[in-house]
Amino acid sequence: MLGYCLAVVRRLALPALATGMVFAAAMTAVLVLGDGTPWGEAAPPALGAGAAVAVTFTAVLTVTTAVGAARTARRYGLALGPAAVRLPSVREVRVPAIEGRTAFQLTDGVRHMVEKDPVLRVDEVTAFGHGILDLTLRGPSDTTVLVRVRVTTGPQETTAVVEARPEASYKKLDTAACWALARVVEERVARSLRAETGDAAR
Repeated sequence: MLGYCLAVVRRLALPALATGMVFAAAMTAVLVLGDGTPWGEAAPPALGAGAAVAVTFTAVLTVTTAVGAARTARRYGLALGPAAVRLPSVREVRVPAIEGRTAFQLTDGVRHMVEKDPVLRVDEVTAFGHGILDLTLRGPSDTTVLVRVRVTTGPQETTAVVEARPEASYKKLDTAACWALARVVEERVARSLRAETGDAAR
């Protein structure tokens, strides 16, 4: 949890700084133009207030984000860490080459695995084809997450890349939902591909 909170603080550093600077500038303008306070006297308290606003902004958003992220992690049985802050959330699965199966067939197997999974709430499959699977999943608090799965076959191994991002730009702080769903989809993809290799027990 601590690692996650520190990652959130780093992510919020620039927005918090910008918020504090805007507040400090506004307060300075009020003191100088409204009260006639000299610039030299108005700047220190305005900067102090701006710093306090920046700290408060960071603390409040960090706490509320961490509480929601911890709830999401518990729901899916995951351990929360710094990786839950990154966007997009990307996971990768590698298995030995699967003979006699095309990327389309493997992707179709993944699609069926994901659609039938009781944990995942699939809203819509938006793209499906040769090694391509795009879908929207409903996460915690009805957050809509866009998930892309790309399956690539080769002579030595088969690779699947899972990428998740929020549908709405204002949900970019809700990174834990993307991270959690990417982890769950990754597990289902791995299970599907390993079943094709006859290694479903792994």
